[in-house]
Amino acid sequence: MPALSRRPFVVLLAALIAAAACSGRATSSGEIGIGVALDPHRAGMQTVYNGVELAVAQLNAQRNGGPALKMIKGAPDVSDPIRIADALRENPDVVGVVGHPESGTTLDAIGEYADTKNGGRNAVVAISQTGTSPALTGANKWLFRVCPSDVQTSRTMARYLLDSLHALRASVIYRNDAYGKDWAKSFTQAYHEGKGEVVQRDPYLQGMTPWDAYAAYVKKLKPDVILFPGSTEDAVLALRAMKAIGVSTPLVGGDATAGLEANAGEFPNVRYAAFFLARSATSPEAKAFVAAYTAAYKEPPDQRAALSYDAAMLIGRAAIEVGPDRAKIRDYIESIGNARQAVNGVAGRIAFDAKHDAIDKPVVVVQVGK
Repeated sequence: MPALSRRPFVVLLAALIAAAACSGRATSSGEIGIGVALDPHRAGMQTVYNGVELAVAQLNAQRNGGPALKMIKGAPDVSDPIRIADALRENPDVVGVVGHPESGTTLDAIGEYADTKNGGRNAVVAISQTGTSPALTGANKWLFRVCPSDVQTSRTMARYLLDSLHALRASVIYRNDAYGKDWAKSFTQAYHEGKGEVVQRDPYLQGMTPWDAYAAYVKKLKPDVILFPGSTEDAVLALRAMKAIGVSTPLVGGDATAGLEANAGEFPNVRYAAFFLARSATSPEAKAFVAAYTAAYKEPPDQRAALSYDAAMLIGRAAIEVGPDRAKIRDYIESIGNARQAVNGVAGRIAFDAKHDAIDKPVVVVQVGK
């Protein structure tokens, strides 16, 4: 693999755009569309749109001829991932899709992006920004992701709890879906390997959980730590139920609980796994992104924004380089870190292995507000 360029990402991007300005072909509208696939009714998803919107704006600002890029959202009243994927695939302006942000919805939709019912005739590449399930590894030739898998993240978490928190007894309360089950399984294995003991391993159903009962059981077990592979919204309810009966056991969430930053004042000791943290940005690419995002949206970016930005940049750069041909865009993205240089994304280096997983993506465990 060629040596990784150390120039700032914006400089590299400008060079690519200048070199490729004449290669783009107009789509039906004369613009190149980057689709965004998510449930429009789910809380916390606006930052996904923000990240893609910022990427599109920056690509267009640095364009030197050729078709403009645009963001294309799914229908505002459609939550079903299969319908969302089908609509984006059938839109002739869409050359690639950012999403879905969750493992379950990504698994539901990947057949639509690959157009399996038509033998792939109208397939379009999809890059999941935060779909972490191991089931996505090598799922099909049209799917990529720019985040670590649950296996990597949960094993990092197990080492952190054992080595840094010295927590030898853990309660695991996980969301009863692909994300939570994968996390609980791989964490438990790694934790046992490190001589930790899982004293509780219970699933919960989103929106249907008696958190007071869970809190009472944790109080009885007295674990050293609570691992919570679930959502921010559910973590807040669980923490409030525990606080109400005097449970002070530290809670450490998976990557889906990054939204707990908004509750730092209420739960200052909570930790979670993160793939990007704006206040810890060190690379030129990350610093420039944080500054631009904060100026545009009057708040710092979260990891969904950063990873969505990286995914959109990959699709946009590919379209500028090879034109709006979907197959060529897929091949271009697949070559990142192989025939082409790895990319310095804002959430870390981007290179893909043979199964389209991101290689060596950083995972950190952070305390809210710190």
